[in-house]
Amino acid sequence: MKEFKVRNGNFFKSNNSTSNMMFTVLLLLVPFIIFSTYKNGIYPVIKGYGNLYLVFKPLLMAIISSLCCLLTEYLYYLIKKDKKSFYSLFNDSFAIIPGVFLSLIISINTPIYLIIIGSIIASLSKVLMGGLGKNKLNPALVGSLFITVIFSSLTNGYLNPYEVDTISSATPLTNMTASGYLITYDNLVSPYGSLLNFFLGNIPGASGETCSILCILAFIYLVWKKIIKWRIPVSYVGSVFVISLIICLTKGIGIWFVLFNILSGGLLFGAVFMATDPVTSPISKRGQIISGILMGIITMGIRYLTPLPEGVLISILIVNVVTIFINILSVKLFDRKNIRNIILIGVIILGIISSFVIDKNIITKPLDDTYQILSKVKNGNTTTYEVKGQGYAGNGSIKLKIIFTGGNISNIYVLSSHETYTNMIYSNDYLNKIIDKQNDLDSLDTISGCTYTSKYLKEIVMKTKEDYEK
Repeated sequence: MKEFKVRNGNFFKSNNSTSNMMFTVLLLLVPFIIFSTYKNGIYPVIKGYGNLYLVFKPLLMAIISSLCCLLTEYLYYLIKKDKKSFYSLFNDSFAIIPGVFLSLIISINTPIYLIIIGSIIASLSKVLMGGLGKNKLNPALVGSLFITVIFSSLTNGYLNPYEVDTISSATPLTNMTASGYLITYDNLVSPYGSLLNFFLGNIPGASGETCSILCILAFIYLVWKKIIKWRIPVSYVGSVFVISLIICLTKGIGIWFVLFNILSGGLLFGAVFMATDPVTSPISKRGQIISGILMGIITMGIRYLTPLPEGVLISILIVNVVTIFINILSVKLFDRKNIRNIILIGVIILGIISSFVIDKNIITKPLDDTYQILSKVKNGNTTTYEVKGQGYAGNGSIKLKIIFTGGNISNIYVLSSHETYTNMIYSNDYLNKIIDKQNDLDSLDTISGCTYTSKYLKEIVMKTKEDYEK
């Protein structure tokens, strides 16, 4: 009989149990909820906007979303005849975490019923895949994507009441796409103050993800406690940095543009909290670096090669889907002998995406006025204009017929429009509001959720009125 020898193994004892890590993450999200409460609730009320409900809405969003996720999981297991207690779902399945995250990555203006629907979708995307540890997609991102894609017109944009009146602009990245990729400091940063405001989070955006300094502090703490994988956020932000820097060097843009890309669109929040989800992220060190670089490439590709202004949410979900392949490739193909090949492939991919972005019609100087009078017909005391001008979708995307009778605008018709939210112009009766306020259009507010379309519409009418009064 063979003799079995027992040797001392490598055994590690750690206090980082799953429950400890999850509760630590929950505690770190509290400052984000507090920040959102101040930025989107308390501050607007202090300035004379909003009401008491708005002050408590960020907290209500987190509570309602969390309870909906908890209840959804409870009912799911009840229907499966595998009844679990609420305590078990809270302490073992961590059912409320997708809800808290969801409340922070959606608009503060999201109606409560949409928050409930999004929370149910988020929770179902988790339990239908087998529950904690088996879900292939980040549940909060699935719920957010559902709300953003299907009900975007009902979320009323990302601006709180104070921002609607004082900024009258969309989020920084939406501003960039709406202006036809006019990349100047005055166009992208100045409307929101300075880059310091981007760093502190005083810019329009999702409920709780705009504060970069909180994201950085959370990253440092989570890495120190060994709760998240630092390679993913670093490689994610690093690839965005590299592509942005290439654009800066080739287009003659200041280094501020690099910071603009990193501090905008919830990139840091996504990199720290969403991309590092232990269930949906790669297990190997090489795989984590690959996934981070891939997310950075996809994010910048979406921002600059598609009509969509933001790509963090979609890029993380895409990498979630291919994580299983990243795990296989990083273990079987990418060993130390192939490290040079990995670096070369990464450089080539970064170069390709950068070249596509560079070829994009990025403008570093303001365009000439795109307003154009197509026809002008005078008949008695009636003058009819057909004009076109820039809209959210780009140059010449709005075409109007404007009729002047007796010195005033009597009718406005939209002849054609490539705007996504043209229906909101009609549902808000905005054309008649322009007619009513034609002598004081500066005082007419834009439509929340349709900010740029309504803004450009006003500008076209104002320029036509100026021509008529010459």
